[in-house]
Order: sequence, then C-alpha cells, then structure tokens
Amino acid sequence: MDGVLIDSEHLWQQTEKAIFGELGFDLSDELLVQTRGLRTEEMVAHWSARFPMDGIDVVSLMEEYDRCMVETMLREVPLMEGARELISFFRDKGLPVALATCSTQAHIDAVMEKHGLRDSFDLLVSAARNMQGKPHPEVYLYTAEKLKVDPTQCLAFEDSFFGVVAAKAARMKVVAMPDRSEYDQERFGAADLKIRSLTEFTSETFEKLQ
Repeated sequence: MDGVLIDSEHLWQQTEKAIFGELGFDLSDELLVQTRGLRTEEMVAHWSARFPMDGIDVVSLMEEYDRCMVETMLREVPLMEGARELISFFRDKGLPVALATCSTQAHIDAVMEKHGLRDSFDLLVSAARNMQGKPHPEVYLYTAEKLKVDPTQCLAFEDSFFGVVAAKAARMKVVAMPDRSEYDQERFGAADLKIRSLTEFTSETFEKLQ
C-alpha cells in the first residue's frame, strides 16, 4: 500500500522523525531508510535497540504513531500516479486484485475511505498484528491462499527491498517501484521488473512477465 498505492512514505518518515524527536532522538534521513517497510512494532523495536528508551511507554508510543498516521491518511495522502488505472487494468482482465500490506487495518480503512477504493479489491490483508512482517513471505502466502491462487501465478508490486524479498520468497513475480532515492540500488535487481512509476506498466509489460 504505502509507496505503491499511495504516496505516503515521506509522511510516515516525517511522523517517525517527529515522534522520536520529541523523545530527544534525532533520526536523520539516512537512518530512516533502515525502517522503510517495517511494521510499527518492528520500527519501534529497531530504535529501542539503538537508543536508550528506559521508562518510555512503548505501547503508547506505537499507538500515538499509528493515530497520527490514520489522521494524515484521511486528510492528505494522495494516490500514486497511475494507481486507479492499473487496478482497472487487472480487473478488466478478470484477475483478482488484493492488497497485502504491513499497515494496520485502521490505516487500510482510512485509505479505502479517502479514495473510495474498497470495491476495487477482492481482498484486503493486514500483516500488522498477527503475522510475521516482511521480508517474511507470510502475508503474501496467506493472501494467495485466500484468493485460492497458486503463489507462482501471482504478481506483486513492491517499493521496499524487504517487500521484494518477501514476494520472491513466496515464489511470486515481483515488480519493484523503489523510492527515487533508492532506484539505482543494485539490490532491486532481485525483482523481475523495476519501474519508476505505475504508468510505466503496460499490456506489453504484462505479457513479457508471463
């Protein structure tokens, strides 16, 4: 969802930076790259291992972070260019379309409400609370199972390297759409295709991936 369906990654990072800044911890842009694609609890655990957080109510911290992002998503997060068109492209072919994300159900609901997309998906899956986060493939395997589709017949769109690893571990084809600051990183060569925008995905591209 984040970084593929909606243009939200910078807002997650701004919120992360602000909340930890209030605690006296300065997260630079270089440091924030370390938590891209992680669930809230994994992100907080990552920084808890790095910074002295004794006496800080971690649960309240996670709740505040998630609450701020739900409000932000309802207020200002735009769709990625080409997102509606790409969803329509697959639906017009009669293919099931699912959202498999490490974002919480509250975040998913906020995005669906803001952009009127709930009926565009056959399935909405959150790995935030009861699954292992990416790069573990659980969310992708679970989604394929619920769709009654062989994972090898699925195509995943991912912006983070952890997400690419998760989808490949599930034996899916993967289209990587990295943030522009990471686009030239060689590790994204693990994907079957790398694009800068969803608008680059065409009928010809789809045929080649098959």
